[in-house]
Amino acid sequence: MIKKKINFVKLLKNYKKKGWVAISHDFNRVLFYGKTLKETTRKAKLSKRKIYFFPTGEKYSRFVGLF
Repeated sequence: MIKKKINFVKLLKNYKKKGWVAISHDFNRVLFYGKTLKETTRKAKLSKRKIYFFPTGEKYSRFVGLF
């Protein structure tokens, strides 16, 4: 298994308000944003891409995600 470091601070810097984002499978960009998880999943439903959902509006200064 290859570990990949993800910079959530950089990735989510434009999403300061609380909500949810759908992040691409390679963790390089945000594909969809919504105020609730339900809204975000509805927007992403038609996408055939592999997507990861993540909450926004949190403090990510010391957060490291490994996938």
